[in-house]
Amino acid sequence: MHPILLSIAVCLGGMEPPSRLAVIRPAPDVQLLNQDEKPIQLSDYRDKALLVSFIFTTCSGTCPATTHRLARVHQELEKLPDLRNKVHFLSISLDPVRDTPEMLRGYRRLYDIESPHWTFLTGKPADTHKVHADWGMWAKPAPNGQLDHPSRVFLVDPKGRIREIYNLDFFRLPWVLEDLKLVLDEK
Repeated sequence: MHPILLSIAVCLGGMEPPSRLAVIRPAPDVQLLNQDEKPIQLSDYRDKALLVSFIFTTCSGTCPATTHRLARVHQELEKLPDLRNKVHFLSISLDPVRDTPEMLRGYRRLYDIESPHWTFLTGKPADTHKVHADWGMWAKPAPNGQLDHPSRVFLVDPKGRIREIYNLDFFRLPWVLEDLKLVLDEK
């Protein structure tokens, strides 16, 4: 639509202005176990914005940096009561053999994450590998028991659509908070 016609339609209430965050694709479903061994699926968080990360608890590379940056976003949201109950964090294990629910509970304690707004997920290897593939993630063995994997955080809007995929270079607190507000303010 021509920009002038779009502006007129928006002003007259006929259309929503386009978002600067495009809809990338629907977020794939997740059906795994949380750190308390309870089954979780993505639809449990409908009507919330999600920050979905992929980590493993014995990582000595980017996983601690990713978790630390997410923890900073989480801490900032705790100061914003109008937002904190509308955002949920999901961290999905890339190493389901070692990342048992007990290990995930220990990882939460290590990062001082005792929050109802942050869930860590694992499951049977076949189930977690399917989730990895569905989300376009992968992990392959590397030296010293580590895993080589991409570092990504997915922003999922309350309608269950992926709206942004951050890597660590572009995962900055003010930008993420702005993006969360944007998707939460959409009708």
